Amino acid sequence: MKTLTHHSIFLLILILFNGGNGFTQGINLSKTKQFPANITSSIEIFRDSTKTLTLEQIKTQHFKKHTKKYFVFPYSNDDYWVRFTLNNTETKFENWILMWTNPLAEQLDFYVPDSLNKGFLHKQQKIITSEREKKFIQEDPIFPFKLLPKQAKTIYIKLSSQRGHYGTIRLYTPEAYHKSRLDDFAGEGFLNGLIFFRLFLVLVLSFFVIKDLSFRLYSLYTIIRTFNYWGFLNIAGPLFTDDPDMAKKLDFLFYNSATLGAGLFILVAFKVHKFHRLYLYSIVMILVVNIFLNAIIFFDYQWYWLKGGAYLIIASSIYYIILNVYFTIKKTSFAKYYSILFIFGLCSTCLLYVRLLGWIEFQPIYMLSYYFFLAEFFFFIFFLGQIFKNTERNKLIAEQKLNFNLEQNARLKELDNIKTQFFTNISHEFRTPLTLLVGPIDDLQKKYPQEGIIAVMKRNLQRLQSLINQLLDLSKLEAGEMTISVEEVDLVPFFRQIFASFESLAQGKQIIFNHSQSHLQQFGKFDLDKLEKILTNLLSNAFKFTSENGRIIVRVDFKVVDEKGLINISVQDFGIGISSERLPHIFDRFYQIDDTNQRQHEGTGIGLSLVKELINFLEGKIQVNSQLGEGTTFHLTLPFVALNNPTENLRHLFVQENLISQELQEENIVTETEGQNVMLIVEDNADLRNYIGSIFGNDFQLMMAVDGEEGLKKSLEYIPDIVICDLMMPNLDGLGFCEKLKNDERINHIPVIMLTAKATLSDKLIGLGKGADDYVSKPFNREELILRVHNLVAQRQLMREKYAPIISDKTQIVEVVKELTIDEIFIQKAKSIIDKYLDKSEFDVDTFANEMNLSSVQLRRKLKAITNQTVTEFVRNYRLAIAADSLKRGIGSVSEIAYQVGFDSLPYFSKVFLERYGKTPSDWK
Repeated sequence: MKTLTHHSIFLLILILFNGGNGFTQGINLSKTKQFPANITSSIEIFRDSTKTLTLEQIKTQHFKKHTKKYFVFPYSNDDYWVRFTLNNTETKFENWILMWTNPLAEQLDFYVPDSLNKGFLHKQQKIITSEREKKFIQEDPIFPFKLLPKQAKTIYIKLSSQRGHYGTIRLYTPEAYHKSRLDDFAGEGFLNGLIFFRLFLVLVLSFFVIKDLSFRLYSLYTIIRTFNYWGFLNIAGPLFTDDPDMAKKLDFLFYNSATLGAGLFILVAFKVHKFHRLYLYSIVMILVVNIFLNAIIFFDYQWYWLKGGAYLIIASSIYYIILNVYFTIKKTSFAKYYSILFIFGLCSTCLLYVRLLGWIEFQPIYMLSYYFFLAEFFFFIFFLGQIFKNTERNKLIAEQKLNFNLEQNARLKELDNIKTQFFTNISHEFRTPLTLLVGPIDDLQKKYPQEGIIAVMKRNLQRLQSLINQLLDLSKLEAGEMTISVEEVDLVPFFRQIFASFESLAQGKQIIFNHSQSHLQQFGKFDLDKLEKILTNLLSNAFKFTSENGRIIVRVDFKVVDEKGLINISVQDFGIGISSERLPHIFDRFYQIDDTNQRQHEGTGIGLSLVKELINFLEGKIQVNSQLGEGTTFHLTLPFVALNNPTENLRHLFVQENLISQELQEENIVTETEGQNVMLIVEDNADLRNYIGSIFGNDFQLMMAVDGEEGLKKSLEYIPDIVICDLMMPNLDGLGFCEKLKNDERINHIPVIMLTAKATLSDKLIGLGKGADDYVSKPFNREELILRVHNLVAQRQLMREKYAPIISDKTQIVEVVKELTIDEIFIQKAKSIIDKYLDKSEFDVDTFANEMNLSSVQLRRKLKAITNQTVTEFVRNYRLAIAADSLKRGIGSVSEIAYQVGFDSLPYFSKVFLERYGKTPSDWK
């Protein structure tokens, strides 16, 4: 009875203590209980969706009993209340510590009854920042309170946090808490030591040892991964701020970037775009969304952005794990050493978020995630040896490539030297026959001053001498035999003389040539020969690459300080320009900007190389700027010795204008002579074009074209009897011209002789394969070319004789040969059109030409070339052949047959029939 009374009194006290709200689940604290104690399974939970309820109002609400050893609160804007009752039955302890085991709780409010049980002690705890014990040790929210023996208290905890939470509530005695903290310091200190060691190691290795892009990207991933781990423990945020609101945002930034480094690594190191664009787009999209969420949270901290980040981390982790497995199976570069590390790290992150969202309610999942995190460390140490080995192998390969390149460069240099020496030797050999040619040509020019071909010969001989001299100069420079020979001179007239030598060339090409000098007079000592070669080469280059109606600007500036002078020269053209990939090579020996069959400009690749070598020899500098389609500018600086007063050794220069004679004017079409064959010469070199014309001028009417496009246009317009065509030409080369001509029905009968310096068998086969009728190699023999031309013309004449007589037998007329030639196909087509209009006396040349898809001139020229008949003769003779066949077979009367074949005048029909067959139509029957 006494026991019952004591229990009744105790129950009455509990009822009074709880304010009459019903009996809450009590947690008995006895001396046999082990501490720390997880009291999560004995708590009660209430969800406040209004976020407005006070403690007094909360006491009256119905709490839901919780039985699990952990709690999961979802992402939301609601408040969650936790209630539990502690009953100190037999323990000797009075001081207790409550711990909320989640460091990312945004705000906790602890309500504990005071010592008199008349009110509540309130403590608010936000994200822990400045009051932390250790910077790099996890700090969970705690609340110390008193609970005397034989005393019971009901405690309320309010959670205000939009982030999802997973955790427990633990009760400690002071001794147990301090012991637990010592264990935390030891365990987390060890882990942080590993983290700092790995971070330091990868940074040192990436900066000083392993200078590989993949490893440096992994170093970036390691940094992100480190702060990602610290963000989960609320270590990262407090490192940068003491403001709890800013700390929670920084924590989100770090832990939400868990897959950012992995995505960047896969995107760059694995070269994912080589597999499929889908991989590239998906990874870029994940990175963009990740960056967006990290940014938006600083301006709009809401639970749905936080939850979106959790979903993104899970989805991207799974996707990246699949990609890493796929790349490993495919044996993709780098996957072997890094994929396993990424898989462990991504699994660790993914499991944390899966647990946080409550998808898998498995309590040891946190420890599994922790083990994956540790496994990432240990496998990194294991693979570090493999990474070192791979790096050393790559270094060895790089060194081998470097040695190979050095050897190859040495061989190329040796080959270049051999090439230069060969050209030097052969140049010396060329000088003797050239010397023997110069004198006789000068004598011939004096004897026959009106002969234009002699001027052409002399000009090309001078060009050949110039090229040989350039090769010899290069040889002297390489051999170190070239010396500087200075002269005293007034440099201004010297430059003016060089400019004057290009005036006539500018006039001939209608190029605006502007040149200016900063001084009217400048005396100095300089090697004039080398200066002339430098400037002449640069100006020749500018004129070569500037089209008609273009512009060239040359500026010479003299700068003198005491006796030290500088000549600054700029040569600017507004021509075709040079592409950026070719620009670094323009000073290389034998390098040509245009090395295709459609070469717009001639060149040997010697001039600019010589300019560079000479400027270096004179201790000057040269730079070039160019933009494709806009032009090129050369800037050069040359030192010289300035003279204030000239001496008696001064060289006097006399400037003569228009030193270069005007080039021969070519004739486009020679005055037509009735019955004379027409020759088209397609050649971009004016001298050679005129020379070929001089060979055939007496036998052919001549037409000229400078490239394949113009040649094709003139072929269609004039239907020449024969074409002589060069292979290498601008715009459309000889092969392209020949192919288009032979595929055009209007002009495919025209014979083509291909003229080129490419004389190998393969070159000839290519030319003949494109439809060329003959192939002549440069330099050609005049008589050989004449014979080949006349042979082709004779073959065309035989072809005409073949088609000239019209077959009298109608059955033979319509008979088709098994393999028709191009000309036979054309004749068959012409006959079929005449058959279509056979009884139409009004059938004329224009109608015939339209039906054949030709102009009347083209039809006339083509029929004349094939049959040696005019259009009228061809139509009339074909009609007469049809009539003769019909009369022979007695198909009708003479008048009927005459009308059937298009003759509306019977006397005229009888007249022409008699002229054709030697009998009248009546006698023919």
